[in-house]
Amino acid sequence: VGVLAQEASAQLLISPLRVIFEGRDRSATVVVTNQSDEAATYRIEWQEKIATPDGQYLDVRDPTPEMRISSPHIRFSPRQVTLAPGEQQQVRLALRRPADLPAGEYRSHLAFVVIDERQRRAARQNSSGGAGIQVFMNLGFAIPIIVRHGEGRPGVSLSGVELSVDELNRLGLKVQLKQEGSFSTYGRLRIYWRQNQNAQEAQIGLLQNVAVYPEVDSRLATVLLDRQQLPPGILRVAFQGADEYSGRTWLDQSFQIGN
Repeated sequence: VGVLAQEASAQLLISPLRVIFEGRDRSATVVVTNQSDEAATYRIEWQEKIATPDGQYLDVRDPTPEMRISSPHIRFSPRQVTLAPGEQQQVRLALRRPADLPAGEYRSHLAFVVIDERQRRAARQNSSGGAGIQVFMNLGFAIPIIVRHGEGRPGVSLSGVELSVDELNRLGLKVQLKQEGSFSTYGRLRIYWRQNQNAQEAQIGLLQNVAVYPEVDSRLATVLLDRQQLPPGILRVAFQGADEYSGRTWLDQSFQIGN
């Protein structure tokens, strides 16, 4: 799935990568750009997903009433576009908040699915010739559409850190973020190191686009470090807000490591 997502994101550019409705917001626009060297058709549709503790998503075909989704309250157009190489298209979203909408955060994902016309033609030809069934997978990319309604408190705390080594022998830091608020948090994780209190600090790791959603108790994020090994010293972990939370610091904690 990761490879497909990378290939899809290389074919189309979506901006912004998150849409937030809060306060009196009623409308938003998403711009889609075909970055491939061929014309492409994109089907635009809602997908419901829940976050997992490792930062992935699980598709939900039949959301329960307890799952707070935003799609019933948002209309968008168009629902399908065909773009030449380099061509852009605006997708307009309009929010209608019910008067009795309970306070909280609601989220659905707007998916842009690439329809491969060559594969569709081949499938029709094979079908008409009685050659059996041809199955192919459409590439797609989805962005969260979030509605925040009423009074809510975003919050997160640090519940643990641990050095790790991945399958490529790269040193990383596993950061366990505990979800504490009724609204999601979003930002970037920065890792710093210095030899002692008087030494100059250096950033040794950065992980962008870190979100902690209300449906998970905690989020485990692994930040790759630009060091092969980490000598004794002081490690600092900072979770800084981005986009609508720009300028906000969620947490900033230091640890002595080694001797």
